Amino acid sequence: MHVKIIILLVISVLLQGCAGSRASYESLIETKNDTTAIYLSLGETKEILAVSNGFPGWWGFYPGVSSISPQIASIACKDERSLIPFRSPGVIFGGEVCYITANSLGETWVFPDNKMSRGMSGQIPQENKIKIVVTKP
Repeated sequence: MHVKIIILLVISVLLQGCAGSRASYESLIETKNDTTAIYLSLGETKEILAVSNGFPGWWGFYPGVSSISPQIASIACKDERSLIPFRSPGVIFGGEVCYITANSLGETWVFPDNKMSRGMSGQIPQENKIKIVVTKP
């Protein structure tokens, strides 16, 4: 009986390592002068999303973030291994971390989406958009 419980716990820990995402953009959102947005300085790069390899991608939903005007603020993702972005030993499985870079002065919008069906949904509801404001440093 004890062996079965230990095996179940080990399997649970391993499964947690391959599942999860962190919406880093949520912590970047701030309100200034009654405008809620992510404020970046020209040339600045910040983490916006982290996704583990495994569960989300294999079930048809792989979180992503897209920019409406990449010339103002672009998003680039790269493979990384880390104990965090996930709440468990993700170092075994690795994942993808996406960064937003402020390329030119102005305002644009980003929106969370499904990387596997990107561009197929048509209109983006306003409540899903996140305003990006790029200012001088």
